Amino acid sequence: MKIHVLHCGYIRIAKELQDNGGRFSTDITKSMLTPDKERVTLPVCAYLIEHRTGIFLVDTGLSRDISPEGVYDSKAACRVLPRHLASLYHPYVPKGATVREQLDARGIKPEDIKAILITHFDADHVAGLRSLSDAQRIIVPEDEAYWSVRTRYRMRQARELWEAVGYERMFFRGYPLGPMHKAIDVTGDGSIMMVSLPGHTDGQVGVIVKEGGKYVLIAADSAISSHNWETMRPAGLGIDKALQEKTLRWIKETSSDPDCIRVLCSHDPQVQPQTIELLGK
Repeated sequence: MKIHVLHCGYIRIAKELQDNGGRFSTDITKSMLTPDKERVTLPVCAYLIEHRTGIFLVDTGLSRDISPEGVYDSKAACRVLPRHLASLYHPYVPKGATVREQLDARGIKPEDIKAILITHFDADHVAGLRSLSDAQRIIVPEDEAYWSVRTRYRMRQARELWEAVGYERMFFRGYPLGPMHKAIDVTGDGSIMMVSLPGHTDGQVGVIVKEGGKYVLIAADSAISSHNWETMRPAGLGIDKALQEKTLRWIKETSSDPDCIRVLCSHDPQVQPQTIELLGK
């Protein structure tokens, strides 16, 4: 089994959001007004999984219409995203780097994808979803789908990016995984599990990919990098700091598990595009 780490665009956010453990409503206001020189560039990752039963994709990155010429274009970004989110993220996608463009380069059609797993509905994770709407399945945790229509998410999640796309809302079940002991067994054999990792959003999941006793944890936006769980300082733009910290404690324990090969965060500037291979016994 192989996991391909794809950079599907970039965002530029205020430096302090990397580990300030703040609140979304406060953080977004500060970051919108942050001068470009005080921002940091972070990748937007999606993950292509070559599983023995087919191809899976975790998240979809940014879309070409956000960045038509491959650079940050505020007018184009505002045509796709609400103005405050465009100002928050300063998003751009180099030519050839959208998830659809990278899949096309590999000869993979949307209908070849067995399932797209959405970790949460923030714009930088679902902006590319419409270009992949012909995937066989699109799976979203019920907790994320439920909370996406609630008041406190209206300013951070642009529903037009996903509401016209057919997707499955799947409920968590009890498993001895994650800080909440809740997960979704995507493949039915434990090899791909969507694990509840709340704090950044109520319904956010990480994805555990397991083969031969070894596994990789895709931690989504639970952290920017290992710095967050090593210092126990949550990243900004969170919804619930106590849950962020609970999730970070679990990730810290997981990262020290000898069977855990890697923990991958969706905006870690130290993680370059690469292929991670999990070998069966």
